[in-house]
Amino acid sequence: MYKILVLAYLMGSSPIDTQQTFQMEKTYDTMSECKQELLLETKDNGTYDVLWEFVEDGDFKWDWILAGCKNDETGEEFTIEPSYPNGKPKELENIQGFEI
Repeated sequence: MYKILVLAYLMGSSPIDTQQTFQMEKTYDTMSECKQELLLETKDNGTYDVLWEFVEDGDFKWDWILAGCKNDETGEEFTIEPSYPNGKPKELENIQGFEI
């Protein structure tokens, strides 16, 4: 079973102090199916649908740092990170290396 995990932090706060990993509801039988859902972009705003849903469902209080597909039984994972065309948010400027 593959699941989508999102590592996020409370915006305006320290990412180290407020980071949490959230699991999206749906699970997938294969890594391919999970990646397809994770990477789906149907909006004209340059965002992944599943991450837009995550941010929107959290009332725009949480921002994602890392997201991915993971199988707990095999340890197989695939991760993505956001791009910051206007520069990293101030809270993230000196922080590197998050894992889900």
